[in-house]
Amino acid sequence: VFSHTLTERYNKAYLHISVDASGSMSGSKWNKAMTSAVAMIKAADMAGNIDVVVSIRTTHGRGNTDVPLILVAYDSRKDKLVKVKNLFSALEVSGTTPEGLCFEAIEKELIPGNSNQDSYFINFSDGQPYYGNNEINYQGVDAERHTRKMVSNMRAKGMSVLSYFIGDDYQSDR
Repeated sequence: VFSHTLTERYNKAYLHISVDASGSMSGSKWNKAMTSAVAMIKAADMAGNIDVVVSIRTTHGRGNTDVPLILVAYDSRKDKLVKVKNLFSALEVSGTTPEGLCFEAIEKELIPGNSNQDSYFINFSDGQPYYGNNEINYQGVDAERHTRKMVSNMRAKGMSVLSYFIGDDYQSDR
C-alpha cells in the first residue's frame, strides 16, 4: 500500500582535464596520467550528464623556434568515445611545460560553474612551468606566479581546480 521512491538529481557537470605532455612525462608518468584521463572519460560517458574535455599541453618546433601548443584531444560534446580508443595511443610526449601560457590560451573556452552546473579543472603535471625561445623566457618565480594567476582566474569563474603531481620511482634527496 505504501511505497517510497527516492530520486537523486545532480547538476550537469563540465570537466576539463589538462595533461602535461612535456618530454619529462615520458614512460610511466604519461601512462598514469592518460589512464586516469581515459577512466574519467569513460565514467562521465556512463553517467550521461558530464561533459568532458581533454587537452594536452607541450611545445612544438625546434630549439629557439618552439611555441607553446595546446591540443584539444577529446571533447565529449563533439567526439565519440571511439576517438579515445583509436587515437589516444598515438599521442606522445615532447617539448617543455608552458603550463600557465596554455591555461591562458584556453581560459575563454572554460565553462564557469554556477548553481545549475558544476565545473572542474583537473591538471596532471610532473613539474614546474617552463618554456623558452628567442622571444620569451618563461620559468622560475615569474612562470609560477603567472600559472597561479591563471588558476585563480579559473576559481573566480566558479571552477573547482584539482592539480595532481605525477611522479615515478626515481629517488632523490630533493
